[in-house]
Amino acid sequence: MTTAVSGLITGTLEHLRRPLVRNIKKGQRVLVLSDTEHDPRVWQAIMTILADIEADATLCLFSRRPADYYDPPAAVCEAMMKSDVNVLCSSTGMLHCAASLRSMEAGIPSICLDGGMRLEWLQSGAITDDMKQIAVRKHYVGKNVFGEGAKSCRVTSRHGTDFTYSVENMIWIPPLPSDSFDPYKIINFQKDENRPAGKLYYYLYPTGEFNVAPIEGTAEGKLVIDLTMHHLGLLGSPIELTVEKGRIVKIDGGTDARILRDFLATYGDDNAYMCPAEASVGVNAKAVVRGIQREDKNIMGTMHFGLGTNVDVGGSIMSKIHMDGVILEPTLYVDGVKRIEDGRFLVPIEGE
Repeated sequence: MTTAVSGLITGTLEHLRRPLVRNIKKGQRVLVLSDTEHDPRVWQAIMTILADIEADATLCLFSRRPADYYDPPAAVCEAMMKSDVNVLCSSTGMLHCAASLRSMEAGIPSICLDGGMRLEWLQSGAITDDMKQIAVRKHYVGKNVFGEGAKSCRVTSRHGTDFTYSVENMIWIPPLPSDSFDPYKIINFQKDENRPAGKLYYYLYPTGEFNVAPIEGTAEGKLVIDLTMHHLGLLGSPIELTVEKGRIVKIDGGTDARILRDFLATYGDDNAYMCPAEASVGVNAKAVVRGIQREDKNIMGTMHFGLGTNVDVGGSIMSKIHMDGVILEPTLYVDGVKRIEDGRFLVPIEGE
C-alpha cells in the first residue's frame, strides 16, 4: 500500500497497516486517539486504513496532555470504555495512563504507536525489524543476559554511570515464539509473555525492549542519562541522577537537568522520584536514534531507566507520570558477570 497523505509524502504504509488489519474486523467500533501536536498525517493514514477495513472508526482529537501517562479528556476516557479497540497515536504516551489501564482490564485492547512518531518514521527504522525475531531475542535476553536466578545488577557507562540495584525474583522470561506465532497480533501479557503486570492487553509498535522492574528501594549510585528522555527528547547534555535507596535525591547537569527538575516539580508527585521504576534492555536491530522514546529505547544494546509508575512492568509503584531515560552504550554486570559491554551483547541473544 502506498500513500500521499495531504500531498506531503509518498511511500509504503505496509508496516503501519499490518497490526490494524490483523486485529480489527469489519464493523468493529474503533476509537483513534490523537492530539493537536502530533503529526496529523499519522491519524489520517490510520483512518484511511480503517476505512479500507470497513471498521466503524471515530477520531478523538484533543489538546496535548502535559506529560506522559496523563489521561485524555474525560469524554474520551468514557468513549474508550465503549469501544472494541482503542488506537493510540498521541504525542504523549497514553498506553499506561489510568484510562487505558481500565479499558484493557475490561478486555478492550489498545493498539499503540504513541509518543510522537512521524509518518516517515513509520516507514523505516525500528518498525521494519523482524517482529518474530524480536520475540526470540527477548527470550534469550531473559535467559542468557539475566537468568531466572539473577539477583543483582551493576551498570556503568563512559559518561560516569555507576549504578546498582536488585532484580531478585523479578526476571520473567517470555517463551520462545511457536511456529504459529503471529508477531502482529494483540498480546495478552500475563498469558503470552509470563509477565505479572496487571491485565495488559495491547499491541505496541515500534517495539523491542526486554522489561525489568527492579526491587523498589534497592538502587544506589550515579545514573547518567546520555541519549533521550521522555518529554525532553534528544539530550543536549547528559543528566546525572544521584539515587539513594531507590530514590532520586539530586539531579545534576546542564540545561536538560534543569528542565527535568522543573518538570518533576510541576507534573510529578512523590513517587515520580522513585528510580529505577524500570531498567530495561533494547533488542530491536533496526531501531535508530530519532530523539523520541518510542524508537530510541528499543535500539539494540541500549538500556533505559524509568522514573515513577512501574505497575505496568511488574512493579508496585503508582505515580502521575513515568519517564524513561536512555543510555546509548551501557555496560551491564549481572551477579558480577559482564553481559553487555558498551552496548554490545557478550552472550547469545539470537538463538542457542
